[in-house]
Amino acid sequence: MRYITGAVGVGLIGLLTGTSLFGYIPGSHERSLVPTSVRAAPGGYRSWSFWHSGSHGGK
Repeated sequence: MRYITGAVGVGLIGLLTGTSLFGYIPGSHERSLVPTSVRAAPGGYRSWSFWHSGSHGGK
């Protein structure tokens, strides 16, 4: 078990070293912009009624 843990640790450190050498930053992809008219539309994802209506689980 000790050797497996060591191998996983060495692998993770190698992965992080490789990504830093090549300049890759996880999660750095370009985000697409959604127009304000779409974001603020009635019943849209960010509207009050989306989050405060219907079943929310629980008992």
